[in-house]
Amino acid sequence: MPYKRKAHVLFAGSGEVCRALLAASFANTAGAAWMEARAVALHEAPLAPEPGCVLAGIDLPDQTLHRLDQANIAWADLIVALDEASDIACPRLPSSVQKRCYPFPQPENLEDLRRVRDAIQQRVEGMIGGMRMIK
Repeated sequence: MPYKRKAHVLFAGSGEVCRALLAASFANTAGAAWMEARAVALHEAPLAPEPGCVLAGIDLPDQTLHRLDQANIAWADLIVALDEASDIACPRLPSSVQKRCYPFPQPENLEDLRRVRDAIQQRVEGMIGGMRMIK
């Protein structure tokens, strides 16, 4: 049984934002009954798919990269920083928004990216499992 309203989760990344796109994609696919997720960037780079994701053959259907701005912060219930830089750079949040940091290393090559992808998927599945338990 899903919640009355899905939890709104922002996955934040800095630098290589493929991690945020992956996390949002996993959350929106596996956790669709419990959460709605967006990937947000904490830098001023173009909002385009990361080359690393494309080169690794990682499909990110319907994933859009957003800016971490006031509108997205107001939308969110939870912000998950996926690296220490995004945790530090995250602006002050209203009391209604929680923040967690689950740092994943910057992938150095395609094999690293695949390992990080699998670790992110496990973390997101754990978040979803927690939501299922409190339904």
